Amino acid sequence: MARFIARRLVQAVLVILAATFLIFLATFALGDPFASSGEKAVPPDIAQANREKFGLDKPLPLQYLIYVGNMVRGDFGIDFDQHRPVSQLLEAAVPNTVRLAIVAIIIDILIGVIAGVIAAIKRYSFWDVLVTVVATLAIGIPVFVIGVVLVANVSGWGPFPSVPRSFTVDVPWYQEVLLPAFTLAIIDAAFIARLMRGSMLEVLRADYIRTARAKGLSERTVIGKHAMRNSMIPVVTYVGVSLGVLFGGAIITETIFQYNGVGYLLSRAIVNSNAPIIIAVVVFSVVAYVLISMIVDILYAFLDPRIRLS
Repeated sequence: MARFIARRLVQAVLVILAATFLIFLATFALGDPFASSGEKAVPPDIAQANREKFGLDKPLPLQYLIYVGNMVRGDFGIDFDQHRPVSQLLEAAVPNTVRLAIVAIIIDILIGVIAGVIAAIKRYSFWDVLVTVVATLAIGIPVFVIGVVLVANVSGWGPFPSVPRSFTVDVPWYQEVLLPAFTLAIIDAAFIARLMRGSMLEVLRADYIRTARAKGLSERTVIGKHAMRNSMIPVVTYVGVSLGVLFGGAIITETIFQYNGVGYLLSRAIVNSNAPIIIAVVVFSVVAYVLISMIVDILYAFLDPRIRLS
């Protein structure tokens, strides 16, 4: 198992280096990312400070080494608008996005797995049809439509903060995160329910399930101990990918709800052509996605030991 984890860790590092190298080529090698863009006038002192920090006056290979060194230290320069280190802005946004992603995934798993298991156990029943129909309808609704509907009808009601809102008013994080998390969770929960149903039906037809029932084990033991574990493998795949994407910032949902996370930070940076923030968020998103994918691979090995040998 230790060798399997070490191999996945080396692969993750190589993928991160390759991805960040492509980001470097797209931003630094093709021009000056800290120059004024269109109507956006970059303060000369801020632009010069960023050029010096990233060594834009040095040869390209040395620029890349400086870029990697800054990236490892989490130093992405100074943003154009607030004239603050980009690392400080990320430190404020990342915990909010992590909370949003975790709450959304918990809702996904609770709704999706339970609905999928019920649909599989009660195949062709009313509950199976209900889960299938609701999941199909939910998958077809764009996330921004769900967000807009919730903003128009739910925000400002009860414990939910109003949108748009003043950031000078303190709102408990669990109230602030509920609506955007539910917005993100609806579609993913529908996918998970369908995945879980299909995987569960396949596992329930397996020989070892028939053997477990023939031994006289209770249906609860057969489902909970034997069927659920192998049925979760495709769900873990989807949850891992979804979690990696969410950690990189749910730009549409965070913007709709004005949720102060990585996605909202990126959307404002794109509107304002704030290159240091854009570079930082893209690098953070890539690293988060690769690391989550590595963790998912390790979870595979625990769920199915055969994967370690492949």
